[in-house]
Amino acid sequence: MAQENMQKEEITIEQAFSRIDEIMKALEDPATSLEDSFALYQEGSVLLAQANQKIDLVQKKVQVLQHSQNESEMTTLDDSEWVE
Repeated sequence: MAQENMQKEEITIEQAFSRIDEIMKALEDPATSLEDSFALYQEGSVLLAQANQKIDLVQKKVQVLQHSQNESEMTTLDDSEWVE
């Protein structure tokens, strides 16, 4: 149920990693059944993929901003400004 709610709702990267941390602890617990372990593994895989997508999106936005900033810092030089 918690897994279904997380998949339907948008979660932040921080929330995803927090839940992945909880899942890892549960997977390390010897009292966790095989069925529960498999369900937790699936949930963790989905969360990790979502977090990776969000990180990729942020990286692309940063690259666009850097590119825009670099273009705005460039100025065209006329022929009189060239030094040989």
